[in-house]
Amino acid sequence: MHRSASAQPPPSGELTAEVTPGRTAAPPRRSAAHRRAACAFEAAIADALEAAAAVERAPAESLHEFRRATRRARSVVATAAPLLAAAERLEFAAALSSAIRDTGAMRDRDVLPSALAALPVRPGTEEARVALETALVVDRARRRRPLQRVRRLAVAAARIGLLPARFAQALSADVDGLALARGIERLARRARRAVRAALRRPDDVRVAHSARKRVRLLAAAVAELFGGAGRTARRGRRLASLSSEIGETLDLERLSDFARAPGRALPGRARRRLLAQVRRRLAGRRPKLLRRALRMLKRRRWKARRLRPAKTAS
Repeated sequence: MHRSASAQPPPSGELTAEVTPGRTAAPPRRSAAHRRAACAFEAAIADALEAAAAVERAPAESLHEFRRATRRARSVVATAAPLLAAAERLEFAAALSSAIRDTGAMRDRDVLPSALAALPVRPGTEEARVALETALVVDRARRRRPLQRVRRLAVAAARIGLLPARFAQALSADVDGLALARGIERLARRARRAVRAALRRPDDVRVAHSARKRVRLLAAAVAELFGGAGRTARRGRRLASLSSEIGETLDLERLSDFARAPGRALPGRARRRLLAQVRRRLAGRRPKLLRRALRMLKRRRWKARRLRPAKTAS
């Protein structure tokens, strides 16, 4: 009796794979650096979505938290940028940047009254301050449309809500900690260049804004990926504080522009004194903050092999 061909044993030297129906290959094991980056990105997006959901209850606070969380996510993408394919990198950056850009005007209207309140009261400026504060409140009430804010945050949240799973998939599972440290080193190098440019032109608001963004991006990336305790984390926190202080000078610039806009019914003499006070404060404060930031950004402090990430659970 002859055996069928299907029952013939395999030729010598050949191996046959056993196929088990309904089972798929296990996903590749993710490195600690991959888990750290993916978890940081996911947590930032989750915080942004939570803030967007609370906008009707706390409009200003929710907007602030949404923008801050979105910038945290963007800092993770910026750190990992060389490790991502170009199309994916551009997709993540575009979605996150547009979410921040589309909420910028609302943020400015929220913070200008605080910028005025933080400015010390000087003799002869009281009347202008009261008039300017009234103008800010009126402008804010006239432009604020609660439903528009809700819609904008809802659209922005929908745009970024699906990004975490795609980011985790786009980032190589075997990425190592040194690769992320090199990303931090690259962000520090760009921040250093931007701060030097701002020091050469301290009155140029656009250049100062660019420097502030670079410093803030680096500080956020350190907090997300190298935060916790240790020297690197402490430097990141100091940079974050400097970024906030530089941002306060930019808010003063916006306040000054608002006060000078046509149609502002501010008392002439008091207005001139108030604007002169703002100019003096900007002239003395911003260069000092930029010099401090540049000292914090010294190249030797941000060498990739000197950076120490925070320990995370597996």
